[in-house]
Amino acid sequence: VRRYRAETAGISVGGTSISTGRDSQFLISSVALSALQNESYSCYWKASDGRFIQLAAQQILAIAGAVRDHVQACFDREAELLAHLEAGTYEDSMLDQGWPA
Repeated sequence: VRRYRAETAGISVGGTSISTGRDSQFLISSVALSALQNESYSCYWKASDGRFIQLAAQQILAIAGAVRDHVQACFDREAELLAHLEAGTYEDSMLDQGWPA
């Protein structure tokens, strides 16, 4: 549950708030595929604050990369905590530390 909360909390990319919920992760991957296939691709994207912004292919790829990095960092942190648990070195205070912001 803790990893999922961190994973879906959202991020800021270039000053734009980007949702990292599961639906948004899928949609971002979809437009990133279009950006990879066509370097002149652009689209309007609805930011977390409700604003529509126009994104060029390179911006889309940057956002997709940032979202992927954020999600992976959340899974990495969960794996670290599980390793501590298995090793007997886990402390409750660790649960709220080390998550990506």
